Amino acid sequence: CGLRHAGQAIDIDGFSQLMPEIVKQGNGELLEKRILAVHRLKSAVPASSLARLGGILGKGTTAQIEGLENYFEALGLAFQIVDDVLNLRGFEKDLKSRGEDIAAGKITLPIAKAVSRLTLEERQQLWEVLSSKSTEPSAIAAAIEQLESCGAIQACHQQATELVESAWQQLDALVPDSDVKIRLRAF
Repeated sequence: CGLRHAGQAIDIDGFSQLMPEIVKQGNGELLEKRILAVHRLKSAVPASSLARLGGILGKGTTAQIEGLENYFEALGLAFQIVDDVLNLRGFEKDLKSRGEDIAAGKITLPIAKAVSRLTLEERQQLWEVLSSKSTEPSAIAAAIEQLESCGAIQACHQQATELVESAWQQLDALVPDSDVKIRLRAF
């Protein structure tokens, strides 16, 4: 899907050019919107498109098809948000290195949320670690602690949960109870 590739390209290019001004102002709202737009392109749009196709092939009603699209868009978006969170909190069985996004200087949703929660000095410290692409374990750990202590990581986790729950509540009312529905919810 071309949109997915566009999202991946934007994600790789990053948002570094925006950061000096954002760090100075302390307003991460624009950054959050842009990161979520990239997350949509990378995972949410492809997932919702496939769900739409499944709904059409399954002869769902217009409302059911839209409900499936919305639910899978929420799942795709939540997947990307949780991936950002897990990168900071750690993956099961060490599938990836904890904090590798920080070491790569990647601007993620927890960073964007932290911008509005940290003081100017704290934002500057965080940006210094990110922009230098430090691989120093103590610098990465300090950055993760900043993100954790200001509540940015938990806010991301909560946002992902709320996205999925809200979309499920809408879909739940549209789809009759069945084994498939139970498996869909468990997914």
